[in-house]
Amino acid sequence: MRICFYVLFWVIQAPFLVTAQNDFGTIGPKEGIHLHLNKTTFIQGERLWFKAYIQDEATKLPSFETTNLYVGIFDAGGEELKRKLYYVESGMARGDFSIDSTLVNTEYTIRAWTNFMQNFEGYKPFEQRIKIVKDTVDQDSAKINMQISVFPEGGQLIAGAYNNIGILLSNGLRQGVAADNLELIDETGRIIQGNIATNDFGMGKTGFVVDADKKYFLRRQGRRLPTIRQELPEASRGQLGMNIENNGKDKVLLTLIASQETFLEKDGDTHTIAFYQDDFIRFEDMEVNETATVLSIDRKELPHGILTVVLFDTELRPIAYRMFFNHRNTGRIGPNLEIDHCLTEFGDSLQIEMILPKGIKDEINLSLSVLPNQSESYDPDNSIVSSFLVRPYIKSYFQDHYFFQGQDRRKRYELDKRLLIEGWGKYDWDSRKLEEVRQKFTMETGIPFEGRVIDADLNEEQQVSLVAELSGAFRFEELQNDKSFKGNMVLFEGDSLKVSLIGKKGKLREPKAELWFQDSDSAPLNYLATETLKRQVTLLENPAAMEGPLNIDSRIIALDEVIVTEKVTTQKKFQISALVEGRLIDDDEIRKTPAVSSYILKLGFLIFGNGGELGIYVRKPPGFVRVPVSIDGMFAQPGELIGMPLSSVRFFTFSKDRNGPFIAIGLNPNYVPPNQRNKFAKFAITNGYARPQEYFSPNYPDSDQQIFQSFGALYWKADVAVNAEIPTTINIPIKGQGTMRLFMEGMTVDGGLITQEERLDVR
Repeated sequence: MRICFYVLFWVIQAPFLVTAQNDFGTIGPKEGIHLHLNKTTFIQGERLWFKAYIQDEATKLPSFETTNLYVGIFDAGGEELKRKLYYVESGMARGDFSIDSTLVNTEYTIRAWTNFMQNFEGYKPFEQRIKIVKDTVDQDSAKINMQISVFPEGGQLIAGAYNNIGILLSNGLRQGVAADNLELIDETGRIIQGNIATNDFGMGKTGFVVDADKKYFLRRQGRRLPTIRQELPEASRGQLGMNIENNGKDKVLLTLIASQETFLEKDGDTHTIAFYQDDFIRFEDMEVNETATVLSIDRKELPHGILTVVLFDTELRPIAYRMFFNHRNTGRIGPNLEIDHCLTEFGDSLQIEMILPKGIKDEINLSLSVLPNQSESYDPDNSIVSSFLVRPYIKSYFQDHYFFQGQDRRKRYELDKRLLIEGWGKYDWDSRKLEEVRQKFTMETGIPFEGRVIDADLNEEQQVSLVAELSGAFRFEELQNDKSFKGNMVLFEGDSLKVSLIGKKGKLREPKAELWFQDSDSAPLNYLATETLKRQVTLLENPAAMEGPLNIDSRIIALDEVIVTEKVTTQKKFQISALVEGRLIDDDEIRKTPAVSSYILKLGFLIFGNGGELGIYVRKPPGFVRVPVSIDGMFAQPGELIGMPLSSVRFFTFSKDRNGPFIAIGLNPNYVPPNQRNKFAKFAITNGYARPQEYFSPNYPDSDQQIFQSFGALYWKADVAVNAEIPTTINIPIKGQGTMRLFMEGMTVDGGLITQEERLDVR
């Protein structure tokens, strides 16, 4: 046995192991997507909130190239019902959908994709099933048709050797079934192995010595369901196979298996082993001995995550294959957060403090969902860890998040069974030989636009200035000989783009112009699920028990959509803490109160002279307390506020607490002084990015009712920055709960991943 020193040469000679080339130059990286939803089961009238994480699959880092993420809701037939385009910054985005009366069924799928990822054969968008609770929940009426599937380790049974086999027990609803009464029998009915068990996902594993002259079957005898039997594939004679032992802490063991006659026949032959993951590949030679040959690989010499191992014969033909997960200490799964909590002063909220363990250098950006302890509404198919470490390599549907929640030795063993069943996974060895990828879909950056200035004097005016009115994004573009211009910018729906001509001396003037935005429908989802993913249900032995509606204890009352919608449109006030408030300034407020000084009085502060000095005050009997004021973080004199227009302000943050009052003013970056106005032509942005809503809690009828305990929500926050130096503090409304559950997912700038669940006792 020896390590092959021709690895580097192979990589250089094999173009499929490096970035593929095509007529359009180097194609960019593949992208992985994960959505962390606040819930997966909703009541009509609520909103679905999500945080999107996008990864560059080549570097395993947040994607810094991707800016455009498409997210849609699809029905069971694959028809798109809702779609939005979201802006991605540093590999992250946040968004929301209204769960309104247009969603009339109980189950849907939310999907997320980019335009560029559709270039790759076998790609799939991110998918998560969501459920809408109705008065009754109809079970699927599909016929129960129990099935046993068998997956020999390495892809085939080897005659005369001890073989491991993976087992999948499923029903007509494409769901795994737990059982403990499977039997391995031969053609005479003799039991070889009894009481073979499958877990909740229907997965099991067993092993036995295969006699080349016998047929074997897996059998399950049901008490009320018919007995089912599945024949195992015919064993290969004179062939080598392999077993992987993946339970060791530091080593992965690969054992060649064969009959004694085959080992004697091939004694001295050299076979080749390949370990690969994405662009990583490592070859090793194994010289066959008269007895079983074992190869030991140090985990530190292999990348973290899923690898595929392939056994080649002396003619370099693949004859066995297997996927396994390399757990090693330097992996990308980050440490758990340290969380402390206490009641706030007024007892209506729980204050939690989150911090990373000491010694962790990278800050993590995470999303946080908080639900009642008894909630049944959070059942995701994937965590951020499984979305990025597992889903890119597999082709079958499983709830992969299970394997990374509180991972221990047992779950690692079950994950190994999962990958044994997966076989080749999404990409077999031949698929790696694809030398050319046709780039039909572009890597989108920003919102593309094209325009033309009709009245430009190209001798004097050769540039246009473009400014987004609300977001403040700006760009300069050159005019072409036909007076046209084009480019792309970060533009949001509901905003407007101001276009101005720039003369040689920098003078601006309003042009006669035309402007077109790219239609987002130019990036369709070129994918339709081939199977409808059903939510896990308990399979009863009695088929009749699966028929008819499943009643739920409390009647479901849809939340008032009118109230919810109204709250979204009027969400100008927000409570930062018990003592600190905020106000967003919009056009309606500017019309009512044109001056900053008048608005400060409206907030309940006092403005008057004291000892010949103008100041802002709050009452503190028997006198007054002066209020410090800052503008964009800089201390300001009260006199600066006199005559200051409210249109120049974006938001106020303030506290009227007599022990520590303050006013912080954030300026509007899009404020245009009077002498600069009327120099732009404005165009409404119709196909820009969706503007995410700020989270708000729905108007639940009663937080004490079972419906709230089972399906209600307490809190959601999409962007939480946590480091190892200073605790991050968040206040969560209690709403009468004694215990609450926290679900957190996040990613660091270097690709570290975290998924964590906590239960907090409010008392």
